Amino acid sequence: MSVELLHEFWEGNLRYFGADRFFPNDKYREFTEGKIDRKEIVSFDCCLMDLYELESPDCPLRPDTQQIVAVMLRPEIDPLEYMEKRGFTFCGYDLVEDSSSISAITNCGGEFTSIPYEKLTEYGLLSTYKDAVLAQLALVEEAPEDHHAYCMIYEIWRKLV
Repeated sequence: MSVELLHEFWEGNLRYFGADRFFPNDKYREFTEGKIDRKEIVSFDCCLMDLYELESPDCPLRPDTQQIVAVMLRPEIDPLEYMEKRGFTFCGYDLVEDSSSISAITNCGGEFTSIPYEKLTEYGLLSTYKDAVLAQLALVEEAPEDHHAYCMIYEIWRKLV
């Protein structure tokens, strides 16, 4: 794939959000039953962080912006070189219910036994796409009546401001 096509591909499948940062407290750890004991959470969950969409990572930012979160839906080729050249760090994969933007991993109280909490990255996300797909499938089997179990897989990157 040419550099021009690669750039078009990523920009078409990539969204950027200015955001504050989320450092969990004891109340959050209690909410997740201690399953997500991380110093910081990076997620596409708009209930955990104030997210506002940017047209590009170079847009003017609000004064309270602490990071830019880049979100990719179902990545099909390895974005590592593309994202790192733009100053982003890979954080992991999030499972987010599309209609409510609630993360099944970080914002459902640790209720799902099919999520491998012990494999979460330092940011509270799944580290491999394979783990994300397996957890996505297992969630539906575990809780077919729970709308939070029907999630999209988002690849999450971030750049600190």
